[in-house]
Amino acid sequence: MQNSHPVSASALAIRAHYRQSESRSARLRLLVDTGQELTQLTTDAMRERVLTRACAFLAMDHGVLLEWDAEGCIRATARYGHPARLDTLLNVVDRTLRVPVWQELAEDALSGVLQVPLMRGDGITFGALMFASNVGMSAPDNDDSESLQLLATLLAAHLENDRLLTTLIARDRTLSDLLSRLLRAQEDERKRVAYDLHDRLAQTLTGLHQRLQGFAGRCPILPGTLDADLQAILTLAQHCVGEGRQLIAGLRPTVLDDFGLHKAVDKEADRLREVGIKVQWLDFFDTRMSNQVEIALFRIAQEAINNILKHAHANHVQLALRLLDGHVWLNIEDNGKGFDLEQKLDTQDALHLGLTTMHERASLLGGRLTCVSTLNSGTQLRTTVPTHPDGATQ
Repeated sequence: MQNSHPVSASALAIRAHYRQSESRSARLRLLVDTGQELTQLTTDAMRERVLTRACAFLAMDHGVLLEWDAEGCIRATARYGHPARLDTLLNVVDRTLRVPVWQELAEDALSGVLQVPLMRGDGITFGALMFASNVGMSAPDNDDSESLQLLATLLAAHLENDRLLTTLIARDRTLSDLLSRLLRAQEDERKRVAYDLHDRLAQTLTGLHQRLQGFAGRCPILPGTLDADLQAILTLAQHCVGEGRQLIAGLRPTVLDDFGLHKAVDKEADRLREVGIKVQWLDFFDTRMSNQVEIALFRIAQEAINNILKHAHANHVQLALRLLDGHVWLNIEDNGKGFDLEQKLDTQDALHLGLTTMHERASLLGGRLTCVSTLNSGTQLRTTVPTHPDGATQ
């Protein structure tokens, strides 16, 4: 009899230790298994999985996940158990809690409820996990409550990330829509100004040049200095007419409206030829496309030619325009000095801004633009957009 007591005490201690180990193992499995699963689930499935796992861990019959917005409007985003019992949980939620709390209830069907808060990274509570059982239960111990709080924190992080991602996507769509409208308004304004210049200023300059030519033809022979002044005036008037036409073509090239993308880009490439740069077409087509595709690709080509003239110091440029698998491909390559895409130099700000604008033009049509450039090795621009972009702005 004297030797049985130590053996019994030892067995009880071993049993208690075993139960503690089992409890720790269950808590660890709850966190690890659920954490691994959440990365592979949709947002709604995350909510359901956390709620059902937590109810199973606590041996609770009822659970609900509540979330509220900045105005305090509460909604149940996941449910587990009998609907009538869940209404009781909705009525006792405390939105001020920051730690798990067990609350005794006077309700006959539910003796108590456990509330576990969901908090954002800034410490603001935006939801709660609520648990209850049909049978009388005591409050969970501290270890179980801490495990549930860790689980709630894990869920809150995923929900917050999803909310931030949704907000970011919405803002990106809004910015894309605003940029699309801005580019469309810009093209409309350029078209209006181009037509106004053509119908007014350009016609006036052309008439002035013609009248001066007629006057010079009828004018008697002038002394050397006066004749030189008259010829200078004629040259200046002719230059103004040319500048006006070039300005109109830059604002809204009529050749693009009349003959399409290939002829318009080739006409724009005349600026390269005029300064002695050799221009070579590797491939092209004359099939007409939608207005938004043609104007976007023309503006990209126009900006690329501007960059070549201003920065490249090239003497040879290759152009290619292809139709392939429902996409239009525009390639522009020069043999100039190139540049470092990663280096942000003050002298290259305009160049980087131009590249950003070209990227945006392609992206708005569901396409992409890639730029490959290294110092002393030239620059390659490759643009591809769908021939029939979905949702593109006319």
